[in-house]
Amino acid sequence: MNAYFDGMRRYFSFSGRSTRSQYWLFSLTVVVLGIIAVVLDAAVLGSPKPAAFTALVYVAHLIPSLAVTVRRLHDADKSGWLVLLLLVPLVNLVCYVVFGCLASTPDANRFGAPVGVKGSQQATGAPVMRDATSGASTVEQLEKLASLRAAGAIDAAEYDRLKADAIKCARQ
Repeated sequence: MNAYFDGMRRYFSFSGRSTRSQYWLFSLTVVVLGIIAVVLDAAVLGSPKPAAFTALVYVAHLIPSLAVTVRRLHDADKSGWLVLLLLVPLVNLVCYVVFGCLASTPDANRFGAPVGVKGSQQATGAPVMRDATSGASTVEQLEKLASLRAAGAIDAAEYDRLKADAIKCARQ
C-alpha cells in the first residue's frame, strides 16, 4: 500500500525515480481498484458495461500512472519520453511489461539518487562525488577516487567518469 500512497502523493511529479516494486505495486493496486469499480458499476448501476465508478477510478489514476511510469524509466536511466510508446496499440502492452522489468541503476544517475538513498551515501556506503565544493579539495577528491578504484569499490569506467566530473567542477 505504501507504493500506492507514494504514487498518489507524488501525483504530478515526473522527476525523480521509482523502483520496480513501487511501479508494480502501484499498478496492481490500480488494477484491483478498477476491478472493484467494475463490480460496483454492475451492482449499483445495474450496467454490465463499465460506467461511472470505473470512469472515476480511471480518471483519478491516469496522471499518477504516467508519473510512476516516467519515474520508473528514470530509475533505469532512460528518458521519460519513452512513455509515449504506451500510446501505440499492441506495442503498449509489451512496453508496459518491459518498462516494469528494466534493471535499476544502482547508484545516482542523471535523474537523481536511488530511491531510499539520502545525503552523499550510496546503497553500498561509498561516497558519491557531488562537486568540488563538498568540503574536499580536488586533489583530495582524486586521491579518494584512486583509493576507491584500488580497493575495487568502483570500476575503471566509474573512476574515469567521477574523475572527469571532479576536474570539471574544479574548473568552474
